[in-house]
Amino acid sequence: MRLSIVEAFTEFRSQKHPVKVYKKSIVRKGNLASFLLRERLVLRLVVVCRSSKDIGQIGFAADETGSFEHNGVAFAYLICPCNHENALVLRKVFSFTRPRTIGLDPAVGMGDRTGLATPGHIRVAQTLGVLPVLAQQSIREMERTQRTPMEVLDDVSWAVFQEGYRGGYGADADHLKTAEDASRAFEAGFTMYTIDPSDHVVNSADTYGLRGLRQEFEKLPWNELECRSKDFLQFYLGRKLAVKVNGEDWDPKFTKETLLRAAVKYSAAIAHTAKLYRRLKALFGGRKFDIEMSVDETEAPTSLLEHYFIVSELRRLDVRITGLALRFVGRFEKAIDYVGDLELFERSFRGHVAIARSCGPYKLSIHSGSDKFSIYPIVGKLASDIYHLKTAGTSYLEALRIVARHDPSLFRAIVKCASGCFDKDRKSYQVSTNTSLVPNPDEVKDKDLEAAFLNENNGRQLLHIAYGSILTARTACGEWLFRDRIRHILTENEEEHYETVAEHIQRHVKGIQVPSNCG
Repeated sequence: MRLSIVEAFTEFRSQKHPVKVYKKSIVRKGNLASFLLRERLVLRLVVVCRSSKDIGQIGFAADETGSFEHNGVAFAYLICPCNHENALVLRKVFSFTRPRTIGLDPAVGMGDRTGLATPGHIRVAQTLGVLPVLAQQSIREMERTQRTPMEVLDDVSWAVFQEGYRGGYGADADHLKTAEDASRAFEAGFTMYTIDPSDHVVNSADTYGLRGLRQEFEKLPWNELECRSKDFLQFYLGRKLAVKVNGEDWDPKFTKETLLRAAVKYSAAIAHTAKLYRRLKALFGGRKFDIEMSVDETEAPTSLLEHYFIVSELRRLDVRITGLALRFVGRFEKAIDYVGDLELFERSFRGHVAIARSCGPYKLSIHSGSDKFSIYPIVGKLASDIYHLKTAGTSYLEALRIVARHDPSLFRAIVKCASGCFDKDRKSYQVSTNTSLVPNPDEVKDKDLEAAFLNENNGRQLLHIAYGSILTARTACGEWLFRDRIRHILTENEEEHYETVAEHIQRHVKGIQVPSNCG
């Protein structure tokens, strides 16, 4: 039987120790065959060719070179580490491993905090035809997991190559707050930038009296807003715009008080967004990129009038967004379903969709979108063509399922560590966790660990918000306390991990797709 060049190499390599070749990754280009291989649980890139001259021209840096014979034919090979240097070459040689802009197409963000879940995300994209944003990490998440933008994008590029995925994906540098953060993401190669100006939102403006509003209004950064306060008032007061909301014409007409309140609350945030947007435009030098503004972490829900004000100001300042993340009514807590009145959410969301359609085009982005199964049909019914759903932490919880199944003692140790870090970790999250309802892991049988901690709200939130503490905990000697052991388990059981993640994320996407499919 005549073997292919890849089969011949696998047979040769397996004489030393067992190896696993990722068949989906095989790419033949001229006389070269490139593919991923795992040996001793380490992922490696292999390039095989009949000519040693050709093999050296592709550009990958190898830590092993050699040759072998098969049926009297000589072959040369390179074995290369899957590191940053080679990821740069990978994205240059194989364009499908590079992220791209996604524009106004509906999309699902699938953040990967371990760097090992992306193949599961890709399988959802392939099965359900959704456009994925695979490299989606906020600066806060990167700091808590001690990863860099380059590491996040590199992990995704290798996963895309491993799965042989050609459908295209976005890379979202999420919740950027500074020009320095934006520059780091640009240097890494991200294509989408979510600007988070929440530090500049004046939440207390909702409580100011008219006199206080006037005083604060005059202090706004008018140079950055590119107008004078007098001209600003003339621009908005008396303007009319007919918007269809809930089947009726809605005129977002400002009174002086409502205009001052919106301006005092959001204008500094809008000016900051414009500043970072122009920084990115200068970096990209005419090339396209996706931009989103996020105000989802404000204290009060964004009103329809505030939504209109934000997009009107962005348009006046020539900031062309592809997405806007609002603070919707109800509670979007981590790791659990939506908390709130679904009828009120639908009514409010319908209004926001109407404004987006009238004042756009741009997408409505749903942050903390993991596990919000009760609202997905509403989103699908009203905004199936203009939504961007963001998920991240839920895939980390699915990874912990694999740990619970294969190393219950490690899982128990993780729960105990999460409990000890809870008060510290919860400060930046909106959660309603009742730790008194979280059982003692030592009193839970192995077979019941998933049900007790991953199928129940309090346990889910506890483990979700502790991800940074768990993934960066070290022993007194400086070694990783959990990180390497988690990665080892996920790698040893990678197909189970991928399918578990894929099954869970599919529930999210199907929840949105069902209404549109049903007409």
